[in-house]
Amino acid sequence: MQSSHFEHQQRPFSWFFHLAGYHTINRKKSLHFTHTSVTDSTILIGYHIEMSSSTLIEVFGHIVFSLTREVTEHYNPQEPEYTAEAFGYDPLQSTGREWYYHPVDELIYQEYRSHREATTLNYPASSHLDIKVIDACSPEQNEETQEDQQDEDRAMAWKRLRPSALRTVCKSMYIGALISLLTATIIGSVYLLITYLSYKTKLACHFSRTIPLQVQWLRTICGIISCAFIYMWFFASTLFLFRPYQLMGVKKKLFLVCFLGYFLDVLYRVALQVFGISHSKISLLQNIPLNVIFFLSLCGQIYLLTSHFRMRRSKRQQVTFVVQMILPGFFCFLLFGSSSFIYQAYNKQDKKGKLLIAVFAPLSGTIVKVISRISVQRLWNITHPGYSYALLVPLYFGSAVLFRVLQADLGSVDSIAVLGIIHGASEVVERSAMAVIDHICHVIWKRTSAPWGSFRTPRRERLMADIAIMSMLYESTAIVAVNGFLFLYQMIYRENDSLLILLQSFAIRTSVPLAIEWFFTSVSLAIETRYQNMAVMAVWRRRWKRHVLVAVVNAVPLALWTSTNLIEVVHGRFDESDQNCKMPFT
Repeated sequence: MQSSHFEHQQRPFSWFFHLAGYHTINRKKSLHFTHTSVTDSTILIGYHIEMSSSTLIEVFGHIVFSLTREVTEHYNPQEPEYTAEAFGYDPLQSTGREWYYHPVDELIYQEYRSHREATTLNYPASSHLDIKVIDACSPEQNEETQEDQQDEDRAMAWKRLRPSALRTVCKSMYIGALISLLTATIIGSVYLLITYLSYKTKLACHFSRTIPLQVQWLRTICGIISCAFIYMWFFASTLFLFRPYQLMGVKKKLFLVCFLGYFLDVLYRVALQVFGISHSKISLLQNIPLNVIFFLSLCGQIYLLTSHFRMRRSKRQQVTFVVQMILPGFFCFLLFGSSSFIYQAYNKQDKKGKLLIAVFAPLSGTIVKVISRISVQRLWNITHPGYSYALLVPLYFGSAVLFRVLQADLGSVDSIAVLGIIHGASEVVERSAMAVIDHICHVIWKRTSAPWGSFRTPRRERLMADIAIMSMLYESTAIVAVNGFLFLYQMIYRENDSLLILLQSFAIRTSVPLAIEWFFTSVSLAIETRYQNMAVMAVWRRRWKRHVLVAVVNAVPLALWTSTNLIEVVHGRFDESDQNCKMPFT
């Protein structure tokens, strides 16, 4: 009985295909031998259809149960997939650089818990006792049935702690308003402030035919200052990704590598201006050395981190660590690099064509998000479960801004509302199906079958909760940022437009998609917390300050970067007037 149960757990679909094949064979035999009796064949066909339907319902119920049961009741830290040895670390020989080496606060990984949160004592390996009372007089079959029933009751015990449905809806709307309306507006305002300063300084007289020498030096100096934030971007992300003691001995080296790359960048920009090569307008060819310097600076920082954490790790594990660290940022640069092709195809379309591109273009971002999320999950004993999302922030924030530009450029409010509803509904499906998507990708990557929900660990549950918060926050922030970006562009480079009309247009084009996003955020929160026990609202209540701080720190370099790239994208959509170039703020 134990062996059969083990085979059932390892191959969850084997019994399904076996039953399906068995019914198919019987159905063929019944049709062959009962062709003289229409009534008998009809009865047999209906019987097999009923059996197949019940089998499908049973499979679906098993999947839903596996993806919604309590994590700690089935999480097995002794499985080869999750053992510490599989990640090149021997727990008997601690390096002192593990995230759990020093005490940590309670780990929040479920919205409703039937026992205390996991801590460093019971996170790597469960320490609670599993006491069972066995009746020696009861038959073996009844004992197994009772044990299975007890396991199911214990796995679903969290549902008894849920509040009423009405209270869940009201709470979801309240938390959704805090995330999608209040916090997104604050972070979007920071983004717009940096964009405005960028327009007035380093992008001053950007479309003028001649630029005075004083303005050229102002643009060069402001470009140098803005590059400092971009070079410190990855370094700031590592401060949020690791605990302070984990970076002892390597933090100064990381800063020196950032400073060296930034110093070379400054020398190159000053040389271009001094010798009159660029006239403060760096061309695409002249920008190649700057990209190479930034890439080498990023590679140097990752090399230092790899050397810092490489103790008792093989070459293959070190290469894997490098890929895991660089993959989200690489996808972010790749999306922005391909944005010019997307926008060129977008500008050539009519109204319906633009709407179709705006609907389906975010699918490319969804694919790279899945790959990056699975990659970050592999940083087992390196990063704190509640800090791992910091590596994904540039990708989620950048992709949200990139694709929201397509929505903001639509002409009518009706098109914006339709696209907002489509995006909102797809985001709800994407967030709610993260567990299923992770399972499918896990099976494909491992090339082996696995029980449904076997990959659900406290670490992954916490990461999914943080990712859900990021998705809600950055999509709403992108609405404010992109509409404000277009508003500032028209205000500064189109002097013939009325400020009152621009403000009215900005308010309508921002409030409509924000209200739609708030509605779908509330729906997503209700589904994830009430039916999936994902700790989205619990994490936001206790860790909202950290999420806001990470968002603000990433909003500054992202605004500086996108203001330079997106200004070339939106140029030509409006009839810009030839401005009289003069010193800003005068």
